[in-house]
Amino acid sequence: MGVKKSELALLEGAIRVYKWEREESGGVPASVRGVLQLVHGSCEHAQRYDRFACYLAEQGWIVYASDLRGHGQSIPQEDLGYFGETGGWDGMVDELHEVRTFIGNRHPGLKVVLFGHSMGSFLARHYAIVHGSGLSGLILSGTAHYVRASLKLGKLLAQREIRRKGIRHRSATLYNLTYRTFNKRFRPNRTAQDWLSRDEAEVDRFLQDERCGFVFTSGGFRDMFEGLLFMTDKKHIAMTPKELPVLFLSGKDDPVGNFGTTVRQAYSLYRAAGMTNVTLKLYEGMRHELLNELGREEVYRDIVAWLEGEWPVEPK
Repeated sequence: MGVKKSELALLEGAIRVYKWEREESGGVPASVRGVLQLVHGSCEHAQRYDRFACYLAEQGWIVYASDLRGHGQSIPQEDLGYFGETGGWDGMVDELHEVRTFIGNRHPGLKVVLFGHSMGSFLARHYAIVHGSGLSGLILSGTAHYVRASLKLGKLLAQREIRRKGIRHRSATLYNLTYRTFNKRFRPNRTAQDWLSRDEAEVDRFLQDERCGFVFTSGGFRDMFEGLLFMTDKKHIAMTPKELPVLFLSGKDDPVGNFGTTVRQAYSLYRAAGMTNVTLKLYEGMRHELLNELGREEVYRDIVAWLEGEWPVEPK
């Protein structure tokens, strides 16, 4: 069986959604294990996940992935990294719920697992706090936990930049304090994005993609810090359904998760909140984009094993 990819437009085209599913063979409908809703990371787009989505479709999963607002085909290129005048983060969470509602209407009775990578993992964690009862699982790739005092400072700096230069200004100050720090561990650097993966071909594809690697607007940074403050609040974490299965995956050389340290912190906070089915795996030598790393086949197999209740390793 092959894989069929289709494109949808929700909310009068405001949300660009992509769907992958196994095609029928000889007129016989393909069996379906469930649905995975994928949330991409910052400064990229949903179609970068085509290889992973095709793999899951071949295993019997239907995959939906949407371009977040301010990303991909959801917005003109000059507005990449801009989420709106106010409420940008909450707007993204609401739009994920629009996609989730569409999935439920289109596939009643099928379990739905939410997969989020990097900033997408933060959105997925926020989503699980407010809409987690509608999910059958949560997979978090390249996630982290951040000190709230640092997040508050980041928000104040973003608000200052907005006052000084406007909400659409792309602030070198904010970029240097956040994304630019991620490459330090990998000096001497071949590119500015070495921290993404050891696979140089994948890094080069990212660099050559005109809808990847942009700098957030000051408004975008503000919105992200607001979202991070919400989903790192222990009171909010405790609102995540206790029985929801959660899988944390990260590379041991991922600077976003402070090389495993803050991923473990996030995992521990979920356990401390009383969640009963939380699993963590850290991959030796892997950097931020596990799905685009050397040895990614192991990650793919692990995800399918977890989805199908056949997790191959003990939680760490």
